[in-house]
Amino acid sequence: MKLKTKTAPKAPRKRSKGIFDEVVRLIKSKQSFLLTTHVNPDGDGLGAQSALYVALKKMGKKVAIVNHDALPHRFSYLPFSTAYQVSDTIPAHDVCFVLDAGNFTRIREGVKREEFNILVNIDHHYSNDNYGDYNLVMPEAAATGDVVFQLIKALKVKVDKGIAESIYTSLITDTGRFRYANTTPHVFRMAAELLEAGADGSKVSETVFGDISREAMELTHLALGTIQTYNEGQIGTMTLTLGDFKKSGASDEDTENLINIVRNLNTVKIAIFLKEMPDKRVKLSLRSKNGLNVANVAKLFDGGGHAYAAGAVLPGPLDKAFKEVLQACQAALK
Repeated sequence: MKLKTKTAPKAPRKRSKGIFDEVVRLIKSKQSFLLTTHVNPDGDGLGAQSALYVALKKMGKKVAIVNHDALPHRFSYLPFSTAYQVSDTIPAHDVCFVLDAGNFTRIREGVKREEFNILVNIDHHYSNDNYGDYNLVMPEAAATGDVVFQLIKALKVKVDKGIAESIYTSLITDTGRFRYANTTPHVFRMAAELLEAGADGSKVSETVFGDISREAMELTHLALGTIQTYNEGQIGTMTLTLGDFKKSGASDEDTENLINIVRNLNTVKIAIFLKEMPDKRVKLSLRSKNGLNVANVAKLFDGGGHAYAAGAVLPGPLDKAFKEVLQACQAALK
């Protein structure tokens, strides 16, 4: 008879039921806070970070913003930008909020739990592994900014223009400008509330999605030339090499919206975007339509995300990564 071995029990974690009240009590009882988000920060993580920063400052708290990567220029309008620090050195704090990171290692490679004091995990990815001492994780939320907005309301902090534009940034980026399947009636009601609180929605949208440099336009030109389709047009692909970045003079942040060009092809159900990183690894972005779950594909490569938007980082070279991802996506169509 095969004996079953017992695994060591995990330390108890505080879950989402009643978690708002617990986090509110924690915030009120502590004075210094650290806010961070995942590597290569996007509009949702940054918008959520910015909104919570403003709310905590309104409460008279000491707040530090420290991320592994620089603030992309198009998000420099966010009110936390003057406090933004790029560092892997963690300052002293009572409580650390990790925003929009589905797992702890998304903060940065080699991060250690002992670098932080009390850890509050705020997120909306269904794949989140509840790594915090407090886990305010709401997979039903459209964005992490949605969760933060509810927390700010629970804290009874008045929503000003800065908070409103920060949360609006989260919403428009993670709903694809209100196009993705997570665009619910709740999202539109929240957007209306944010506009009423002073958010300039058209300015935010234009800044995030509209203003691009000549270098970014050249990179787009190069990327368009790599588009291919497979499986009778159901899969669309796009790639960028390090040489493309050098030739165009563009940076990684200039690629943020390129995958949606592929996704917009009328026959495409799965969009694949692969780009070479300076360390020769390959960054993968996936988008889907018609209910296909690309998060399951990303998991095959130790990545994650949402059903309709996911990603991962693969070993190079680019052509090998391309073949592996294409095969996985073809299997997902069956």
